[in-house]
Amino acid sequence: MILSHRHRFLFIHCRKAAGSSVAVSLARYLGPADLQLSAIRDAASFGIAAPLRTQLAAVQPPRLRAFVRVLRGQQPWSDHVARAIKARHRQHLGAHPDHAPAAAVRAAFPRAWQHYWKFCIVRNPWDKTLSDYRWRTRERADPPSFATYVEALHAGDDLGGIVPTHHDNWDLYTIDDRIAVDHVVRFEDLADGLAAACREAGLAWDGWLPHSKRSRTEAHGHYRDGYTERHARMIGDLYAREIDAFGYRF
Repeated sequence: MILSHRHRFLFIHCRKAAGSSVAVSLARYLGPADLQLSAIRDAASFGIAAPLRTQLAAVQPPRLRAFVRVLRGQQPWSDHVARAIKARHRQHLGAHPDHAPAAAVRAAFPRAWQHYWKFCIVRNPWDKTLSDYRWRTRERADPPSFATYVEALHAGDDLGGIVPTHHDNWDLYTIDDRIAVDHVVRFEDLADGLAAACREAGLAWDGWLPHSKRSRTEAHGHYRDGYTERHARMIGDLYAREIDAFGYRF
């Protein structure tokens, strides 16, 4: 999530929908009083520092003891900042502040929620799930099959930490099952959709998007090739609300 007072926008970061790439790109425009919770490490890899407000959280109690590791060269500054800012906001934004639900963001920042431009990115759930599987198993010597992964996802089994328990984006941009943001960008039309969202926000975005989390080992091809009919139905069951809202089809 990004909250920009300078440009009066809220970017809601949905999982596996190019959110990190977008957050890195948007981070270049942030002012010192803005709040960045997403992609701090990724932005740092491109030489983009987090806003001053965000960095200050890393040198305030109770993070001072951890700051010693930075001084000793045991931890990168960006990593320390990312951990500190999430810890600072976990109490009111939930376990994953960078992927905070819309209701929590509204409660934590009511004036910004009411007056700022709010947008997010959604992605076809079948495509998103296969991409997430490839990312989460990219460094495993003996990963579970995609079929096993989907069955575990459907059953709520994390397979020892491989399968995410926090995977449904619906609550991130809806409140009471209604879309609560001003603009929804489709991953399938990312560049044009994001340009339109930024224009509405009054931000002169230059179109740059890094592939900050693309797996180098990710196979290319159509997502349908990875599914059986049974496993496709499982994903359809899991993400029925999002599929119905945006007319996605397998």
